[in-house]
Amino acid sequence: MASLWLTYAWIDNADRDVDFVAQQLADAGIEVKIDRWNLEAGRRLWDQIDSFIRDPARSDAWAMYATENSLRSEKCQEEYAYALDRALDTRGGDFPIVGIFPGSVASDLIPAGIKTRLYVSTADADWVERVVAVVQRRPVQIPRRPGEPYYVAARQVGMQFVIEARPRVGTWHRFFGAVPLSEKDQLQPNVTYGAPNGGPVAGILQMVIEGERDIGGERWWSRSFAQQITPTQSGYIICQTKPSSVLFGDGETVYRLNL
Repeated sequence: MASLWLTYAWIDNADRDVDFVAQQLADAGIEVKIDRWNLEAGRRLWDQIDSFIRDPARSDAWAMYATENSLRSEKCQEEYAYALDRALDTRGGDFPIVGIFPGSVASDLIPAGIKTRLYVSTADADWVERVVAVVQRRPVQIPRRPGEPYYVAARQVGMQFVIEARPRVGTWHRFFGAVPLSEKDQLQPNVTYGAPNGGPVAGILQMVIEGERDIGGERWWSRSFAQQITPTQSGYIICQTKPSSVLFGDGETVYRLNL
């Protein structure tokens, strides 16, 4: 079984976050070695760590749980030096060095040896597979997940609840947004457009059609307008409170988001 030595700062494992990461990797089919699991009592610590990292019989790859704590730690930096020495000298660069980042860190803290090699974020749903694949020396096996033909996001912005929608490709020539008619008075909805992720603009809408509609056997309040919505310009549904659901699209093709 391919094995990985995982370097980390002890403070980052105070709540057993590192233990969890190590177990996730182990459950995926590699042997993960960390100091608290593998070092023997009564023997010099750094001799053991050096051996685990440098000896090809004891590890096939090295990774760092990369946080500001570990990247600033002299002890972690020493383990990184052992790993880099093995990668560059012992095995001619064929020793994987992996950075596992649970969050963002200042770029100037990341060693060049990690920047120029594989590093992953645990926010990536496929991070375990990416690490395991490099340790096992095989191609990454990530299934292709076809997404919806649109982007939609719902979030609280100040005192308002905002739903943003746009096509991933193509153009919605007439944007359409709707909320349940029974919630209209409470929501005080507005439907407009603006830059992606930047919020709506106070522009003049063209050819506005607004009112009550029956859609799929339900009553909705809707507004549509003629401004084009594209991958670089979003449609927005703005409400005073969070709606139970909204409809959006180009009027002919209508999508639903339940909230």
